[in-house]
Amino acid sequence: MPRLLLVEDEQVNRDLFRRRLERKGYVVVPAENGSSALALTKSEKPDLVLMDLGLPDIDGWEATRRLKADPATAAVPILALSAHATAEAREKAFKAGCEEFETKPVNWEALFKKIEEALARSKARGPAPSPPPPPPPTADDEVDFGGAPAETDPGATTEVMRAPPAAPSSDKPTVKRPALVLPVPKAEVKEVCAVQPKRILVVEDNDANRVMLCRRLNKHGYSTAEAADGRQALAAVQRERFDLVLCDIMMPGVDGYEVLKEMKADADLAVVPIIMISAVDEMESVVRCIEMGAEDYLQKPYDPVLLHARINACLDKRRLRDQEMAYLRAVADLTRAAEMVEKGAFDPALLSAVAGRDDALGTLARVFANMANEVQARERQLRSDVQRLVAVEVDRREIAQEVNRVTSTEAFEKARRHADEVRARRQQRIAPPVPGATTMILPKLPK
Repeated sequence: MPRLLLVEDEQVNRDLFRRRLERKGYVVVPAENGSSALALTKSEKPDLVLMDLGLPDIDGWEATRRLKADPATAAVPILALSAHATAEAREKAFKAGCEEFETKPVNWEALFKKIEEALARSKARGPAPSPPPPPPPTADDEVDFGGAPAETDPGATTEVMRAPPAAPSSDKPTVKRPALVLPVPKAEVKEVCAVQPKRILVVEDNDANRVMLCRRLNKHGYSTAEAADGRQALAAVQRERFDLVLCDIMMPGVDGYEVLKEMKADADLAVVPIIMISAVDEMESVVRCIEMGAEDYLQKPYDPVLLHARINACLDKRRLRDQEMAYLRAVADLTRAAEMVEKGAFDPALLSAVAGRDDALGTLARVFANMANEVQARERQLRSDVQRLVAVEVDRREIAQEVNRVTSTEAFEKARRHADEVRARRQQRIAPPVPGATTMILPKLPK
């Protein structure tokens, strides 16, 4: 049965992942930070590592680089888990050594498929070769006399791999292999969180509750903004874009019902999912919120696992909705491009975004753009040919007009009459043959 090392610092997420993976038949070894992940990968020898990238001590990128640099763990496949669904985070994970990448909230079917594929590839490669034994110490090696270590550049990130200690001897000083220090270029040392997580607006008039909820969401990898009342919430959603709003109902001034009503009445804000949170345990309040357009309703005090699950569900719906809207916009661009081709005013830049998609619609856009470019090229060639034909026709008409002008002059008429007279005199000098006459050829007389 495959053994998976699950590296996740958030207890709620770790328990959730562990239960789902164990129900799938895997043996799960949990790790709560990067340091324990490095140690457990060597001791437990898992078949695969599920690596969260946003770890507190050693982040997932650095932990992956260290595992891949160690010959004892380099062959273990690593699947990255991250709430940062950006191309930069994905590329950085693959560069560090991850074989797969899955964004949070995870799609469980896709995750299980990626795990099986990674395990199959690892099994096909076979066990990793044993690392060669270290060379015996020589006289050139450093002898440790307890001196202070050499200073290193504080701006560089280092990776240390220590050689196994030499066997102690009674008549020789202890000899230790020097630590191999691999400095990372300073140009590559940059913030690992230079990506944009999901943004959530927390609307709560109780300061303690608001701060606690924001901290909990931040631990899950979300970016949060705070609003102490409904008026601040409406100003915030007009000022910036949010992926989700958690809104309390009972607030002074503008309450949660009014915030919900105003947002759903705005065409741009109506697509933002809203989860209503309240201490009111009344079915009437729940029904009212759902009828007004709330995505969900959560009663205080809320269970953290349930809150996280409902946030994930809302964000999944928002993601699917955004994908649907992007698809419809792409279809509209394709339709508008077809109309422009029909009018003879096609602009290739109109389909540049649609042609960049990696689905069937992107393929259709690329084929359509190529065909439209060919049609435009043929139309330009046809116009050029027509212009040349018109020019030739104009030249012929001008030549005919010039000939007619020349032949209608008195000088041309006089020359024509003179030519006729010369032709007649020439014909008179040539006598016509006599009918019935016989022609004889006389022999040549000798000289």
